[in-house]
Amino acid sequence: MLEWASLRSRHEGGNGGDLPTEPRIVEPTPKKKAAGIALALGGGAARGWAHIGVLRALDEAGIEIDMIAGTSIGALVGGCYLAGKLDELEEFARSLTKRRIFGLLDLHLGGSGLLGGLKLTAKMQEHLNGTTFSDLSRPFVCVAAEIRTGHEIWLSNGSLITAMRASYALPGVFEPVACNRRVLVDGALVNPVPVSVCRAYEQPLVVAVNLHYDLFGRAAVIKHSADTAEGEGETELVVDRGPSEREAKLGITGVMVEAFNIIQDRISRARMAGDPPDLSLLPKLGHIGLTEFHRADEAIRLGYETARAQLGELERLRGVLA
Repeated sequence: MLEWASLRSRHEGGNGGDLPTEPRIVEPTPKKKAAGIALALGGGAARGWAHIGVLRALDEAGIEIDMIAGTSIGALVGGCYLAGKLDELEEFARSLTKRRIFGLLDLHLGGSGLLGGLKLTAKMQEHLNGTTFSDLSRPFVCVAAEIRTGHEIWLSNGSLITAMRASYALPGVFEPVACNRRVLVDGALVNPVPVSVCRAYEQPLVVAVNLHYDLFGRAAVIKHSADTAEGEGETELVVDRGPSEREAKLGITGVMVEAFNIIQDRISRARMAGDPPDLSLLPKLGHIGLTEFHRADEAIRLGYETARAQLGELERLRGVLA
């Protein structure tokens, strides 16, 4: 745009009546770029396939992701996404059936976990062998826990596969991962939804994906009688997911997994209350069991729909921070 007002003022101000031979051009003010986001992808075993749907929705909307912090399966999905292998992971997840899942289990009796995890590691190595954090285009952190000290461990360099394995090494199920003289297990024991990691990296807009939001009721305490009805003996343990759900018997693994569910729920509530994200994505996944990896289609769809429903609010927050 020519600054005609300025030129006229100079002409009328007695500068000899000479206009400049080359008028100045005013460059348009560049439009501010919308802020990117940092994703905190929480743990939740089979429910974690919902993270794939969330990432698909964000990519479709053109929302830039500046960094990812992941715990447990959140670390697996986040790492594959940043390594450019989300398509392969989604194809694998959707192909799972109960029979195929059983074929991937390598029982390891007498060790530190029921499953050695070698078959799952071999599947990852098909696509990620040799990949390190330095190969990723954006910052990525896997959260694990040190079994001997209880320390929260942030893994952000070295082998990507080793870090992801450590982050999802559910105690009693998968063997712990030895890493630089530390023995690491599932990070959900200490930080189920790693918002604090994104904050530590000074990310201005943090979006959390919490997979346990609708798993338990709001009441944390229920007064109950310990009396046993006359003639009542020992009863089978069952999972109660509400009147519309079929009760499923709990075995040893089931008891362990359900206990881990409670731990994750309580810890994530406490930590996110003290350090809340700017936006929480809360897919309703309570009806999907932690070990029901064959229900990937449903979990991915629910993650996608939840993210799509929050795009308006996410765009508003990005505009505020631009």
